[in-house]
Amino acid sequence: SKAYEIDHKKIESLEISKREYEVLKLMSDGMSNKEIADSLFLSESTIKSHASSLFVKLNAKRRTQAIQKAQDLQII
Repeated sequence: SKAYEIDHKKIESLEISKREYEVLKLMSDGMSNKEIADSLFLSESTIKSHASSLFVKLNAKRRTQAIQKAQDLQII
């Protein structure tokens, strides 16, 4: 378990959608875009667009950086 409470207000202020948040959590579990797509019954291209949107909102260049920033912000 986490040493902190998830900051739901921060998620809202970043305007991260419920679906984007699901994708972010699954990414942080180490799942590939294909695995995330399969588990959410979405296409891989849809997952990629959610990921791109997350990278913009988190000001990240790539997945590992997005996850690190999300952890620093205490949203995952």
